[in-house]
Amino acid sequence: MKNYTIRPLDTTSLALSDAVKLLNSNCPSESERYEKSRLVTEICAVDLQPFYRKFFGAYDFDGTLIGVGGIKAADWASDTHILYMMAVDKDHRGKGVGSDLESIRIQWMRDNFPSGRCLVSTKHKKRFERWDFKTVSEVNGRHLMILEF
Repeated sequence: MKNYTIRPLDTTSLALSDAVKLLNSNCPSESERYEKSRLVTEICAVDLQPFYRKFFGAYDFDGTLIGVGGIKAADWASDTHILYMMAVDKDHRGKGVGSDLESIRIQWMRDNFPSGRCLVSTKHKKRFERWDFKTVSEVNGRHLMILEF
């Protein structure tokens, strides 16, 4: 039984602070990409078509943010979406939170767009193969993967 819910990320100042802290603390090796001011800019961006950004949060039974993940339109390629900026609190890993965040973002994309492709850059190739992503290339242990729908 899941003791968390996933819904669009709340962007009140407290929720935004929690999301930035979660992303920043769970990605220390990528501190430049996950720098706090950049995270705030990405999360607070206006969600307008065609260049949307959409974030989802996983919330514990008491309302604590335990996971976050984003999806956005690629402004450089038509009908292309990017899964990005995902983190799960260390105490909640291995409980399906990350999988559910992936699933809801992929489902949201499919529900809102009739066709296209989705990209992800990951060290976890098998994790995305289960969603039918295919590897395009691999550099330094990171796989660029694509899902066409």
